Amino acid sequence: MLFVAPGDPARACACGGIVSHDQDARVTGEQALIATHDGTETVVMRLDLESVADNAALIIPTPTPATAAQAKPALFDELARLSAPRMRSGRNNTDLDGVAAAPGTAPVVVARVQLGPLEATTLTGGDLTGVRQWLDSHGYRLRPEVSAQLDPYLRQGWSFVAMRLTGEKPLNGQIDPVKLEFASDRLVYPMRMSAAAKNPQRVVIYALGEHRMQRTDADAARQNVAVDFAGSIAGRTTDETLTALSAANPYLTRITTAIPDPASITDDFTFGPAPSDEPFQPVIGGPGESDDTPVWVPVAATVAVITVLAAVATWVILRRRRSPGAAAQPASSSR
Repeated sequence: MLFVAPGDPARACACGGIVSHDQDARVTGEQALIATHDGTETVVMRLDLESVADNAALIIPTPTPATAAQAKPALFDELARLSAPRMRSGRNNTDLDGVAAAPGTAPVVVARVQLGPLEATTLTGGDLTGVRQWLDSHGYRLRPEVSAQLDPYLRQGWSFVAMRLTGEKPLNGQIDPVKLEFASDRLVYPMRMSAAAKNPQRVVIYALGEHRMQRTDADAARQNVAVDFAGSIAGRTTDETLTALSAANPYLTRITTAIPDPASITDDFTFGPAPSDEPFQPVIGGPGESDDTPVWVPVAATVAVITVLAAVATWVILRRRRSPGAAAQPASSSR
């Protein structure tokens, strides 16, 4: 993910882009759950931020206009529990092409909602010039290296969710998950903006489907992709969000992707059914295991036990520009 500080060149942090007066601001973790049903995709993200600044903001590309809502923090604790490695006791092993808009076309505000300390605005339409003008006039500022990554999405007709802090306290610590829902004919996770990152990236995705899922985009062959967990969670959870999403998509696949060279990113992550529904759950060995019973503990499995994860490089945190006594901006913009 891209890290940007005022006056400094873009540099990367674990999983988020920051533009802030706080030069030490950083994202320490980001996780995402994705699922699709009847032409609607659901993406739930959770961001962990360390900052003392009060001017952070986010922008998230989506194929079509999204609705935004809050999700419960316990969702990702439950996902970690469901996908955690099993413990071995002794020797007992328990088994999207769009049409470009006219130059300078402003985006249209589809919706605006308050999500705790964040204000989320769904934007659609417009071109790069128009979107930059809208963001600038509403208290956001895009750096050139970031706006260059927005342009391909706009040319393909994607929309955006722009989120900014409206409370007086800094965004510091674990922010409640945000749920986005939008129309999509495929299961997709936007990644192209991460091509601007300077450091290696690690992306962790929980994908729900009717079957075991796998990456289907061309970039997958050039990246280090590992399955950390695969199996049905039907009847294994009482979490409200997971129960609803897994009703039609009971198979959970956790996929970790390592990207040593972010500049090589050319496409978004897309997902489709794997060749088989073979389950996978790493086993961590314990006392009493015998030499003839091998125990595989891959790096990806170790990562699975850690709740602070580095992820998708889709969110770009923008600097919220504020001036004392400035009047509030209008709630919508015309095309």
